[in-house]
Amino acid sequence: MTLIKTFNTLRRDAVTLAMHSLGLRKKTGVAPGKPRVFDTAAMRRPALPVQPLLMPTAMVVKAVIPETADAVSLVLARQDGKPVHFTPGMFFTLILTVDGQEYRRAYSVSSAVHQADTATVTVKRVAGGRVSNWINDRLRPGDVVPVLGPSGSFTLTPDAARARHLLLVGGGSGITPLMSMIRSVLEQEPDTCIHLLYGNRGREDIIFSDALSLLEQQYDERLTMMHVLETPPAAWQGGVGRLDRPTFAALLDGILAHNPIAALEVYTCGPEPMMEAVQAEVMARGLPADHFHQERFTPAARPADANRFSAQPMQVRYGGKTWNARAEAGQTLLEAGLTGGAPMPFSCALGGCGRCRVKVSEGRVDMPEPNCLLPEEKAQGYALACIAHACSPVVFDIDPPTSH
Repeated sequence: MTLIKTFNTLRRDAVTLAMHSLGLRKKTGVAPGKPRVFDTAAMRRPALPVQPLLMPTAMVVKAVIPETADAVSLVLARQDGKPVHFTPGMFFTLILTVDGQEYRRAYSVSSAVHQADTATVTVKRVAGGRVSNWINDRLRPGDVVPVLGPSGSFTLTPDAARARHLLLVGGGSGITPLMSMIRSVLEQEPDTCIHLLYGNRGREDIIFSDALSLLEQQYDERLTMMHVLETPPAAWQGGVGRLDRPTFAALLDGILAHNPIAALEVYTCGPEPMMEAVQAEVMARGLPADHFHQERFTPAARPADANRFSAQPMQVRYGGKTWNARAEAGQTLLEAGLTGGAPMPFSCALGGCGRCRVKVSEGRVDMPEPNCLLPEEKAQGYALACIAHACSPVVFDIDPPTSH
């Protein structure tokens, strides 16, 4: 119940900030059940910038497409009919109510960026996952879902003037953001070539199997793929085993026979051991550090017992400006910063995306695990404002990552 109240408070604050920024105020005396009307007659002084991520967008489920026995794609369109904007690799955060409890879950876009009327997110079941199983079993065309985003820094922006050699390495549901990149780049970068290495347990687990085969046929000179299966069927012609470092190194040898390592841009998403193996191998071969990109799917942090935190003063700094605020009992740094008027960025509000990262220079904060911060980030004093609570007076700088 505490988490639900927290999110409700956050939404109310976000609405208030957004209305102030637009010079709007609610008319009083609206009858129950009637649409709310906003009055622009009295324009107020400009408020601090409000992040577009603060306000959920109502999106309609246009279609539910089975991908495998354990994964579906949701084709989403804005309820107001406006275009859907995102960059390949980004994700949307769906706000879902399951059995009376509100949940937020981030799912990567798998559709092409030029399909501006819709965006497709793909959801794979998680063992014991209350939300992923509910989506697969219960969500239907016509359902309306509040959505935050898009957000994320694991992105690839198509550029028709560029000619790139992209190496995409995915495992399981990690193919989802890579699929958006593949579809977008093949359509919009006519001189770019893509190599895809994709690992799964069995053939039946390959998400987008038919779509990838069609793309390979359509772009046979620009898209090459290698599937690696742990339990392949008889007469399997692809890779066998896990997509670990030795397997990846052998496949990389074939790619480097035609392309120098420095010419590659590497994007990887999937199980942590696979990504660590890919990173270690390409860095050992001399890949420039800025040519390597990875996306981590981090589970939601366990909610903290907010009742054990007392009110604390805090100071927020960003862009040479300072906001003095007060974290009331139980408020996160994010909630307190928004209430104090600071331009706090956030997306998933679950400690899983890194968008709300701040650097604490004074004071102590409590932050539950698991979360998406790297060990070295925590050692440097970084925290996630959406799940961190002040344990003393604190001073912090808004410092979202450029990549994560």
